[in-house]
Amino acid sequence: MKINSDFFPLTGVASRFVNQLAHCRRLNISALEASEHHVLLELPYSQDIIGDPDTGVIHGGVVTTIIDTASGTSVVCAILEKYQSLEISPTLDLRVDYMKPAEPNKPLYAFAECYRLSANVAFTRAIAYQDSIDDPIAHAVGSFMRISPEMVGEEFRQALMGSADEASAVNSAANNQPDTHSVEVLQAGNASLTVGDINVHDVVKRAIDLNDYSYLLEKVPYTQFIGMSVDRFGDEMVFKLPTKDDNIGNPILPAIHGGVIAGFMEMSAIVQLMVFMQAQKVPKIIDFSIDYLRAGLHQDTFAECKITRQGRRVANVSINCWQKNRKQLIATARAHFLLEQ
Repeated sequence: MKINSDFFPLTGVASRFVNQLAHCRRLNISALEASEHHVLLELPYSQDIIGDPDTGVIHGGVVTTIIDTASGTSVVCAILEKYQSLEISPTLDLRVDYMKPAEPNKPLYAFAECYRLSANVAFTRAIAYQDSIDDPIAHAVGSFMRISPEMVGEEFRQALMGSADEASAVNSAANNQPDTHSVEVLQAGNASLTVGDINVHDVVKRAIDLNDYSYLLEKVPYTQFIGMSVDRFGDEMVFKLPTKDDNIGNPILPAIHGGVIAGFMEMSAIVQLMVFMQAQKVPKIIDFSIDYLRAGLHQDTFAECKITRQGRRVANVSINCWQKNRKQLIATARAHFLLEQ
């Protein structure tokens, strides 16, 4: 796609904002268009973000990440245009309804708009798609807390308000710089993963027999991408997202990208289902709704899941996420999954 910064004058601001987020740089997310009314982002396909090794489709957490980023960027642009000031608005809640899996080997796009600004909250809606916006991968609605412009910080403000030429140079350098981590993950993935050649039931059974769930996680490239791990204590599984610079989404605090937290929680629910059901296939996400209760700071993060309802084909899972104190949750989520027979 071509970027028309003259027709969409806020594209430069959106590009610089996205480029400030370490996790977005690592995913190679770029801003194609931005105005006070909308934002359009692109995420290229890669082996790193595969969520289902049997089909090669990308992980739902990646879809959530680009939706969350596009929505947050649309809030930045809407506030800048209306008030001529910069605000960084953390996600309060986000609901994503998945229409269908994203096809392998195709880029993913997210179109978002901030359709209302109140004194304290910004409201957004977004669509993720590949070939056509009329054939969506997912729909989403979200709300974002407005924070005083004084909280932005002068260094971050200057980074966002640089000239278009500076933004172009920064984006060009970021796009041309080799991602050594991605190369390492891809090489490791190619050594152990052949898409379509994974027996999910055997992988799950072996992980249970060995009580070593790293064997299961390493089959899903996305889990290696964000760095998650899991320990089992009897019937309880505790998932861990270790401190990782590449997962930062708010460089000011710093804090973990909301999409990373959502992807971590979604993957935790999938693994919990696979283990306790000894699944034949990876469960397919139907919808995912997350409430962010406090900032997920740049530190180790944990999650636990509860299968609250399980029918013959659909399972409902609740997920809690915390950091230093299990009683002080940073996020809570609920999701429905389709269970393949």
